[in-house]
Amino acid sequence: MSLSVLTILGKVLLTLVFIVVITVILSIVAAVIAILKQPELERSMAAVAGDSFFIKAALWAQIIGFISGVFLSYGIFERRKGWTLGIQSRHFARRLGEGFVAGALLITVSCLSIWLLGGINVQSNSWTESMLAQLVGGFLLFIGVAVNEELFARGYLQGLVKERFGTTAAITISTLVFAFLHAFNPGMWSTPMPLLNLILAGLLFGVSRELSKGLWMPIGMHLSWNFIQGCIFGFQVSGTPMPSIFKVQDQGSALLSGGSFGAEGSLVTTIILAVGILLVMNYYGQLARRQTYKKSLS
Repeated sequence: MSLSVLTILGKVLLTLVFIVVITVILSIVAAVIAILKQPELERSMAAVAGDSFFIKAALWAQIIGFISGVFLSYGIFERRKGWTLGIQSRHFARRLGEGFVAGALLITVSCLSIWLLGGINVQSNSWTESMLAQLVGGFLLFIGVAVNEELFARGYLQGLVKERFGTTAAITISTLVFAFLHAFNPGMWSTPMPLLNLILAGLLFGVSRELSKGLWMPIGMHLSWNFIQGCIFGFQVSGTPMPSIFKVQDQGSALLSGGSFGAEGSLVTTIILAVGILLVMNYYGQLARRQTYKKSLS
């Protein structure tokens, strides 16, 4: 057992090395392009780091680094072992749609409940010519975030642990790692709620990955959760501000409003996530019973 644990740790660490190397290479390329576009940036690394093009390119470098690192490790070590990352699915469009709708409903109920309980004041942002482009950019960014985080946590890590130790251990480990991937996000440690809610969100995604037998439902759920929370309602997404249609201003306690971490720092979201987990389990339980019944009739 100890050898299996060390093997998994070694593979995960090597995957992280792949991710870092690819990210650094792509970030260097982005820095060079930024300097070529604006030669005056060459005078200072701080100027390059503050350049808007470089900031966006470096973020995409990280996303591509995560995705490439996972595929590289899986291809080298796991491809011939019989388990998959969960991206091959006969019903991927349906599962993606189910996840998107589920995530949209859960985060909408959470945000509206925080508002109705007096945790926030909501105002509309002035519509500008650049707003549509910013919202599209936010949507594309959250596609990248959803794919890279789900591919790493629920695709590779959860599959890797499940192959050795079973489903319960796999969901537990992927959930905890997912939560601590956000350890350096702004406001993460402001109250205990962000950590608790990230654990519950990881559990929701992990259970969805197992019950739907693929990554597409958690990817869809992750995407709509982030986009609607940040780009529609105007909450900070795990502590990160986004361009949005509405803007929110805290007017209650951080326990209710979520504080600097956004809706994911609110006790209301804790309840919504717990209910979401139960609903997903009930939904797939009913599907399994229907399939069993149909087989018994054939």
